[in-house]
Amino acid sequence: MKKQFRHTLMLALSASCLLTLAPHAHAEAKEAAAPKHKRKEGAPPTAATLVTDMRKSVAFIAKSAKEKISQKSKEAVPFWSALRDSSKALDQLEAGVKADDENALKGLDALGLSLHQLAASWGVLRSSDEGSQVGRGVIALSKAYEVFLFHFGPSVARKHMGGEVTAEEKTQLAAARAEVASLKAQFTSVDGKIKPKTYQKRFIHDTLALCKEIEGIEGDALKDYCAYIFQYNRLMYTAQAYNMLIDIWYPDTAKELDAATGHKASKKPTLAFEKASSGYYKGWKYASVPVTHYGDYYEVTYCVSTITVTEETTLESYTESYSEVTATEESSEETSSLSVESTFEEDESSFADEVADGTDDEDGDGISNEDDTDNDNDGISNDDDTDDDNDGVMDSDDADEDAGADSADEEDSNDDGSADDGGDDE
Repeated sequence: MKKQFRHTLMLALSASCLLTLAPHAHAEAKEAAAPKHKRKEGAPPTAATLVTDMRKSVAFIAKSAKEKISQKSKEAVPFWSALRDSSKALDQLEAGVKADDENALKGLDALGLSLHQLAASWGVLRSSDEGSQVGRGVIALSKAYEVFLFHFGPSVARKHMGGEVTAEEKTQLAAARAEVASLKAQFTSVDGKIKPKTYQKRFIHDTLALCKEIEGIEGDALKDYCAYIFQYNRLMYTAQAYNMLIDIWYPDTAKELDAATGHKASKKPTLAFEKASSGYYKGWKYASVPVTHYGDYYEVTYCVSTITVTEETTLESYTESYSEVTATEESSEETSSLSVESTFEEDESSFADEVADGTDDEDGDGISNEDDTDNDNDGISNDDDTDDDNDGVMDSDDADEDAGADSADEEDSNDDGSADDGGDDE
């Protein structure tokens, strides 16, 4: 997760931001949470168990958000609609994994889009919901999605299939590159018109940075093709998620974007590789194959263990019944959070990535690390805490105080979403 989420948004190949929020006063002491983990506790995940954990993560988010973020709030429409869509995408992904059919890919695509929207919308709203555990659930959902993607995503499936890049695939690659060029032109045309240090500016900046990054993938050999699939989906998920947020929260900026192309942008990514990708899984019985790189997975996703089967069922119904039509109330707190200025450096990763990775809010409590007096959310202030990474080992005896090993694509030489596994994927 370090490499993909912090560096490239889990959006890519079916894959997928951060901004440091302005300081806020903390009137109330935050609620202590259960210890996060026992490092690497549990068997290597499989596609099936990863889906199970993602479903529990969605339930955890819904449980944490119910009392904090009203479903009747107009400002919270992007958040609740993304959470609903994530739940429905997981229904399809789970069915596809069980049946070993193309529904798995369709569900994964839908989840990539909704998860980017969920992470980015929570990144904005969290400034009005400090102390919430929503962020912890977003981080857990993102981690499980990332591990699934890195082992069973479309670019990995294409590599697993092997062979040369076909003429049809090269045509798709050319079409995708043309689409990226068009997207870049659209966002570039409005970049100079957006007020600096705003969320809109961050969204534009992130999208253009992803366009620039994918332009660096040249050639049409298999490794290039797989890497492009990964980065293309990542870019499209991000761009479409941000477009949705801009449409709802910043209509003036939305008009600028629409005028740049002469028509309203589609809210669903084109996904030029989707049709071809469905064939990559033929004959690959991946559903029960244990993953090989999962690092601190159980530490990051510990919160899912607190969700019971009954809660999961109840919260799924609650989440999937959400309707934007009933969101009619204005919230002064949430409205003010939309106007908080975004601060970011040119070399930072995307907003959605950083929120999903917890880069600026490690414990997911809605308080940025800079302002947080209890960074591991164990109920003990940083000054008095003798176990900074909350792993059950005293700092004086802990050889790994940064709370976790690297994972997934950390050792991958070409950033295509799959680990090298000792050199087989370089």
